[in-house]
Amino acid sequence: MIDIIITLVFMMVFIGFSIWPAIKIVNFIKSKKDLNEKKQNMLLLFFTIVIALCLALFMKLT
Repeated sequence: MIDIIITLVFMMVFIGFSIWPAIKIVNFIKSKKDLNEKKQNMLLLFFTIVIALCLALFMKLT
């Protein structure tokens, strides 16, 4: 249980750092495919959470 809480705390810290890469990923997808505003926002949120979670897990494991 404590491992999950520590991972989520790390994730909250890394959300700020993961916004910029998520924006770049969504802009790349947008250049290849036509996306509306709602899909862009959903993809941005998804990639931000995934990147932050990956960074938090990496920090937890090291």
